[in-house]
Amino acid sequence: MKHNWKSPNTIIGSAATGNYYFQRDEIVDEIWKELKKGNYILIAAPRRVGKTSVMKYMEENPQENFKLVFKNIQSIKSENELYEELYRLILSCLNRSTQLKQWFTQYLKSKSISEIDLNGNIKFSNIGIDFKSEIDNIIPKIEDNGETIVLLIDELPEVLHKLNKNGKKEQAISILKNLRRWRQNSQFKKLRFVLAGSIGIHYVVNTIEGRNSDLNDLVKIPCNPLENTETNDYFDWATKDATVQYTLDMREYLLSKILYFVPCFFNIMLDAIDNRAKKDNSPIVTKQSIDVAFDLAIKNNDYFKDWKKRLSDYLIKEDFSFVNELLIHIAHKDKISIQEIYNKAVNHNKIDDYMEFINDLERDGYIVENNQQYVFISPFLKEFWKRNNPVYNG
Repeated sequence: MKHNWKSPNTIIGSAATGNYYFQRDEIVDEIWKELKKGNYILIAAPRRVGKTSVMKYMEENPQENFKLVFKNIQSIKSENELYEELYRLILSCLNRSTQLKQWFTQYLKSKSISEIDLNGNIKFSNIGIDFKSEIDNIIPKIEDNGETIVLLIDELPEVLHKLNKNGKKEQAISILKNLRRWRQNSQFKKLRFVLAGSIGIHYVVNTIEGRNSDLNDLVKIPCNPLENTETNDYFDWATKDATVQYTLDMREYLLSKILYFVPCFFNIMLDAIDNRAKKDNSPIVTKQSIDVAFDLAIKNNDYFKDWKKRLSDYLIKEDFSFVNELLIHIAHKDKISIQEIYNKAVNHNKIDDYMEFINDLERDGYIVENNQQYVFISPFLKEFWKRNNPVYNG
């Protein structure tokens, strides 16, 4: 049977694109609705829900009168480097424009651009270019009948955080101010942003500026886990024509193990079950095979260690110690009450802002409130934290 084996339609690690992308029409339609109103978007979602996949899908499927380009900017290390990247993205969009072809050709002749190809690769003929000024210059000149440029930017919070952490706080603040200026100035109506990141941008901005007012004008579009019909649709879609099929009982049991229905966690389980079944040359799914797949997933730290690393990277040592103690408590005790959170906040000298940490953990997909108690939103994360902290006397 192995030579005819067909695995489920899953991908782990990379963003799901092409045939691996599961349609999230409700989210995409909502983003398009707000873009057409002239708004700027913040995709508000926890980690691993599929923000990047949604943005890449939009890039590959633009609507009329819009030019979109996606970029993960995580590696950027300075304010000017960010503006250079944004300018390159803008030029790559204009280079693909049919409505502005003649205008853009003339623009290129007036600038220090020696080469630009269909893939958006650009060479500048001199150094020392003020890329922010170039953006300020080019966007207001785009004709009214030209396409609107939409920059789909992933991991802006990561860039801001690293700048702040590396002693470049003023650069991070300047970026926030310029992004806000572009959003609020009618001269830049032909430029739109869709922003997303793997850690709460509100926490990062609050750390840098002590407030979130520079984000208040962004329209927040939720990118939620799969719900109800979507969950069954995803199951059917991912396992269509696969060798391993699930009875109704086994499907329900698998769902009871996942609980937090994001494509990433689905894929981890479906892939692990398929690998084991193929190795045994037996496509029959049992509760035991599901349990084995779950345990193997927990033991594979590569799936979940980044959840903890993100917290340790973003939070100062004292804040991480407090947050990690909360998560360890939940992992071992299954839940934590408000009173227990407060008691730990007193011990860590966090009584003035302890609920802000709880709110950030909720927003970023670690915990959820349930009957005035906080629990892990995902059994995977709960068991990962327990495995990484096997002894707890709290």
